[in-house]
Amino acid sequence: MNLPTLLIALAVLAVFVAIVARGIHNRRAGRSSCSCGGSCGHCGCGELCHPKKS
Repeated sequence: MNLPTLLIALAVLAVFVAIVARGIHNRRAGRSSCSCGGSCGHCGCGELCHPKKS
């Protein structure tokens, strides 16, 4: 493997790791990627966005 190929592979890997880390951070912060368009009562992941309060 030559140097330019290695550098490009490392750059792609860094972007992938950053995306995954941001997703994990958002999930732990209670934010999710669920997008129900404003009618969360009919959304399959409505409980992810708005957990039931007991």
